[in-house]
Order: sequence, then structure tokens, then C-alpha cells
Amino acid sequence: MRRIGNFSDAKLADQFSDYLQTQRIPAKVDHDENSHDIWIRDEKDVAAAREAMEEFKQSPGAAKFNVSAEAARLRKEDEAEKQRKLALQKKSQQKLRSSSGAFGGRTAMSGNIPVVIGMIVVCGVISYATNFAQPKPLRDLPDQMTMEGWERGDYFSFEQKLFFGLTLAGEVDYKKTDDPWVSIKKGEVWRLITPAFLHGSPMHLVFNMMALFTLGSVVERLHGSRFIAGLLLISHLVGTIVQVVLPDWLEGPMAIGASGAVFGVFGFIWIRPKFNPSYPVGIPPFNVYLMLGFMFACMTPLIQGIANGAHVGGLLTGMAIAALAPKSI
Repeated sequence: MRRIGNFSDAKLADQFSDYLQTQRIPAKVDHDENSHDIWIRDEKDVAAAREAMEEFKQSPGAAKFNVSAEAARLRKEDEAEKQRKLALQKKSQQKLRSSSGAFGGRTAMSGNIPVVIGMIVVCGVISYATNFAQPKPLRDLPDQMTMEGWERGDYFSFEQKLFFGLTLAGEVDYKKTDDPWVSIKKGEVWRLITPAFLHGSPMHLVFNMMALFTLGSVVERLHGSRFIAGLLLISHLVGTIVQVVLPDWLEGPMAIGASGAVFGVFGFIWIRPKFNPSYPVGIPPFNVYLMLGFMFACMTPLIQGIANGAHVGGLLTGMAIAALAPKSI
């Protein structure tokens, strides 16, 4: 706050404060025995308030400064709006406490976040079953192999069949066509989703699942399983599309991992409070800088093999959903 001046008459100080109220300049009168100081809350309003104070001191009886009734009405409206926001925030916090383990309710393993827990389990099982994107080949391959046998997958191990069956494009079709959408065009639409379950290393899996549990569990407890499922799905799909259609510096089209979905959840929690001030949770600025710093660092030559397009697409999707979702959600 900034002190801009004072009055020797308490009534004049209060009258000027009323005028500032009608000008939507937040101010405070600090009454003392001999001096009544005027304090302005926001630095951006200081110049205008000082100019108004000079004019007021020259002619306090002017009609434009006779606004006590209007100021009282505005203060009443502001207080009512403040109480409304507090009630909404209290309602949201009660909802969060009653349904979440981390915020005083049931534990995560009691089933109140089934989508997040299910996603973590599926990603863990599939990543392990495919040897973290390094599926082991068959030990005993025939001396003579045919193109037909290769196209049927006769020479693939179980790990290879599982991995190639879940990537965006099948191994055989992609090598033949160099088209990342080739398997989707054949009707294998599950491939739009299943790359999220594959991870390239244990660290890749652990990082994504820790972020998913930390952020996703809060969203699922607040908004329900359908909402978090939709947020994860849409963020992943948009991230996949961005990864495919943008240039090769985003590491090519055949990306794997749940990073796009995770960045979508991050973007939602980060932006939602800006459009809904009563939203009961938020991300500390340091954590925001950490996530964004990691995303941009991955775009540099220092870090290779990262699905940058999925990160960017997922983040923007989560932010858009946060901005467009109704306040009732």
C-alpha cells in the first residue's frame, strides 16, 4: 500500500474515501488523533488517487464528491460478492475434504480415484511386459524367413507383438509405408490411445506416474472419474496429433508415453484458478517454473528422444479445458 496524503478533518477523509470507492480505487483511511492518512492499495492507482485528492482539497463541496450514498451501496455489493466467493470456496473445500485421501478423506487405494490408479497399473504392467520399448526378439529364428511370415508376425516374440500392437502404427505397415497413420486408416483406432501405456525406460515410467498420481488424483477427487478420464484422453489425443503433424524437431511421429496426458492435467490445475477464483487447489509458482522449464529444456539439443509435441499439445489442451469448462464443474 502507498500513503498519498492526509486530512486534518476525519469527515473529509471519509468523504474522499467514499469518492475513491465510486472510482473503484481500493483505499483505506488510517484515523489518528490529529491526522487521517489516505492509503492506496494498488500502485497502479496511486497517480490517479493523488490527482483526485488535489482536486478534492480545492473544492470538497463540489457535487461530484457528494457520493456517500453511492459509496455505501458499492461497499454493500462488494461485501456480498466477497461472501459469495467465500461460500463457493468453502463448498469446494468441503467437497475436496470429503472425497480425497490426501486432503483428509479416504485413502487413494480405497477406490475413490479408480481412473488414476487404473492408469498407473496398466502403464506399469504394459511397460514391463514390453521391456520398456526394447522388446526381446525370438531366440530361435528359422534359417529361411519369408516376407509373408514377416508380415504375419511369425518371427516376432510375444514382447514384440505386444509392443508393435500398441504403438501408433504397426511395425510392418510403418516400415512399408512410412505413414504414421497407416494402422489407424486400417481401422485400428485403439492405437490412438495405447501409446500412452508404453514407456521407454523405468525412469520415464516413474516420472510420469508420480506426476499423474500427484496431479491426477486431485482432479479426480474434485471432478470425478469421468472428468479425469476425458481430460487424460483428450490431452493425449491432441498431444499425439501435434507430435505427428509438426516437424521432425519434435522427435518424430512414433512417440510413446503418458507425458501428453500428464501435461494436460498440469495445464488444467495451473490455469483453472485464473478463471475460477474459488477453485480450492493450485500449483505453487516454483513447481510451475519447474514443469515449464523441463518442457523447454527437452526442446534443446541437450536432451534427446523426448515427445516434445505431445508435451506442448497436452499442455495447451489442459489449459484450454480449464478456461472453457463451466464454473460449476
